[in-house]
Amino acid sequence: MASNSKKLVSPQAQSKWICIDKPHPEYDVFQITLILPTKSKEAKKWMSEIDGWISDEIKFAGSKGASEYPPYKEDGDNTLFKFKQKPVFKSKDGTERAVKIIVIDAKMKPCKVDIGWGSTVKVAYSPVPYTVNGKSGVTLYFNAVQVIELVEYDSMKGSGFIEEEGYEASEEIGSSNEANPFLDVQEGEEVDVKEEEEDNEDDF
Repeated sequence: MASNSKKLVSPQAQSKWICIDKPHPEYDVFQITLILPTKSKEAKKWMSEIDGWISDEIKFAGSKGASEYPPYKEDGDNTLFKFKQKPVFKSKDGTERAVKIIVIDAKMKPCKVDIGWGSTVKVAYSPVPYTVNGKSGVTLYFNAVQVIELVEYDSMKGSGFIEEEGYEASEEIGSSNEANPFLDVQEGEEVDVKEEEEDNEDDF
């Protein structure tokens, strides 16, 4: 596998499929997807960069070609860019620690917020190439999110209910003042990845 330790920041974009407070219950990964208009300069440049990373891996590994599942996918007039991260970091000596996705606001201050669909964010990530079964690709592993414009997650949105006169609970279930679970990012720290891990269509 070609070495790729780049630490990059995505363009500013709207987001969806957000699981950063805890891993996705089915896939057991943190995840976030960014949405950009396919015809935008940002999307075109980004797709070209990703294609270049995949081409480099094909040459390095001598593979048969590119994976059918790059980390981007056209969706109508938009393109979706997919990021993920494992919930556990495994060091070279075999020790493990839990991973937390760092969240900061537009002014670079750490924060704890429920990021909802439609929030405008930037994502810090590393592109990690892989070759599996003769096909090469790249996975975008992320470790931090900067919130530019917040649309707070609302678990009741879409339930069909509306606010009514009547009983009001003294406090919301699940609300707390827990300390922010952010971890310091060490310069040069390796992204937690499993070599030769192939993405697939279900990840979108």
